Amino acid sequence: MRLNFVLVATLALVFGCTIAHAQLKVLEGNEISLGTIYQTGEKIHKTITVKNIGKEKIKINHVGTSCGCTAAMISDTSLYPGSETEIEIEFDPLGSMGEVTKYIYISNSDPGDQLITVKMTGNIAYALQPIPGNAIFYNMKIGEVDSVSDTLRNESEESIEITKIEMPSSEITYKLDKKRLRPGEFTELHLYLKPKEERNISGFIQVFSTSKLQPVLQIRVFAGTILR
Repeated sequence: MRLNFVLVATLALVFGCTIAHAQLKVLEGNEISLGTIYQTGEKIHKTITVKNIGKEKIKINHVGTSCGCTAAMISDTSLYPGSETEIEIEFDPLGSMGEVTKYIYISNSDPGDQLITVKMTGNIAYALQPIPGNAIFYNMKIGEVDSVSDTLRNESEESIEITKIEMPSSEITYKLDKKRLRPGEFTELHLYLKPKEERNISGFIQVFSTSKLQPVLQIRVFAGTILR
């Protein structure tokens, strides 16, 4: 009697493990490295492939991400045995710095693993680094000039020359202390805003340079409520 009980329990355990075996597989693996990314204002795109390696149809219910700077779109949500689908990942590194980790979540009907997590890592680097990295004007008044400054530091191993700077609004002007920076050197970017009407101003300053690693640098700019 005891032997039969042990045999039944063993068979149940074996078949239970078989049933619970994951059928959905990320072919690139569950950890993806984007390597070093230089912030140029461009979004980073990565494609991963998900395959049904089991014997039953799997339904992908939802694909989500861990933050608003990362988006994921799937091409097909119904996977028959042996079939594959691609997930397009878009990551916006603007505002990030150093090591970053993002997650993609794949919710599905696979009884072996109903929530697959893919870890995506990268290193956000700057050849020309802005400090603090944004330009914010507070308590603006129409017809009055306000100013803020950003420091631009050459973090690369080559000399960089700033060739052009574009503003998101004609109401913002600038003065650059010096254009050519050797490795480790910095310059001050002085920004001046004289609003003409009552509104908010937001956008990006684009700094063009001779850097091969980072030919364009984007700096976020925002002017709060402009008062009369």
